Amino acid sequence: MNNRFLLFFLTLIFSSLSVQNINAQEKNKLLDRNILKEVKNIQKRFSDSLNRYDYKKDSAVYLVKYRIFYSEKIKNLENLYQKIYDKEVMIGKIDPNISFKIINGVQIENNVSVEGAKNKSIDFTEVENYQQLEELRKQLTKNFPVYLLEDYEGGIYRCILNFNIDVDGKFKNVKYSGSSNTEFGIISALFLYAIGTLEKPLFYNKIPIARNFSQPIVLRFE
Repeated sequence: MNNRFLLFFLTLIFSSLSVQNINAQEKNKLLDRNILKEVKNIQKRFSDSLNRYDYKKDSAVYLVKYRIFYSEKIKNLENLYQKIYDKEVMIGKIDPNISFKIINGVQIENNVSVEGAKNKSIDFTEVENYQQLEELRKQLTKNFPVYLLEDYEGGIYRCILNFNIDVDGKFKNVKYSGSSNTEFGIISALFLYAIGTLEKPLFYNKIPIARNFSQPIVLRFE
């Protein structure tokens, strides 16, 4: 009897672990690693070019080359970002007559109401699947691909991502601003594009909605 119970118990544990592994794999599938891979390739080209010069032997030449190669790297990152940005097409329309109250640090960009129209203000907790935004906020900081950043000194780096969530749950029209470092701002936007989408669209009154959002990203390097 004890052996049967132990066997059942172990089977239950293994089944639970398998489900957790599958869930983790499914979440990883949502991440577009091709975007992060291309960022890494851009960083590698920069490093390979710079490694041909020795700062100790000739610091003047090294610094000149650094500025040239760094400028090329930023241009390549911007081109990658712009290429993705230009492909995005909004499916849904943002209703300017509905404004949402801010909750739990999630920042909703409320549009100015159309003149003469009635503006309806609602608590964002009335939106189905809104909890995903808190998970997104955590993912943008906790899982930020710091391995893509190079030559970063200690300190706090921050930027603000402004973006739309469409009726299909995808992040579109991602823009970065208020960045303490251009490279950090671009990579932050590209990381959001790599995440790509919420697991489920946002619904209000059983209808999928499109909305503007704003999310600060703050990382401390020591």
